[in-house]
Amino acid sequence: MKRWSMLACGVCALHWAQPVFAQDLADSLITRLGQVQTRQKPFRETRTLAALKAPLESSGVLIYRHPGYLQKTTEQPRAEDLVINGDMVTISRNHTAPQSVDTARVPALRLLADTLRAPLDGDAALLRRYYHITATEQGADWSLYLTPASDKVAALTKSVTLSGKNNAILRIVLVQANGDTQTMTIAP
Repeated sequence: MKRWSMLACGVCALHWAQPVFAQDLADSLITRLGQVQTRQKPFRETRTLAALKAPLESSGVLIYRHPGYLQKTTEQPRAEDLVINGDMVTISRNHTAPQSVDTARVPALRLLADTLRAPLDGDAALLRRYYHITATEQGADWSLYLTPASDKVAALTKSVTLSGKNNAILRIVLVQANGDTQTMTIAP
């Protein structure tokens, strides 16, 4: 009987310790990502929208500079530049004059900018303003799972999954509240 009660206590301790471990792992992974000062990698993106019969595909280059600068240059199927620099988002399509928006004026844009930039900046606290974060790791491969921490965020985003290896994000899957999905695969 004593053996069973000790086993039960051990199982309970593991159960209660697991969320703390997952949080520590998430913090460790985000810190590791934030240690890289610059990145420049090709990407492929697939957007699946309920309103369309076929997914939209694009490709180009992602550039990140610490802290807070992220540039997504789409080359195919048409030219587009999206730059997040601090609180400003600038978009230029087909080499037209760029248009800038302060993210403080558009909460949905602020959420997107912070969701993409915070992991690269190593800013787990910023991510926790919006999401509950859990993580898994197996060897050098890891995944971060972000689920909305408030109804405001849940009205825009259902989930975000970032997967990678060592200190590099290799895949981002963003599922919007309406079910539309954006999957970006980044070259190692």
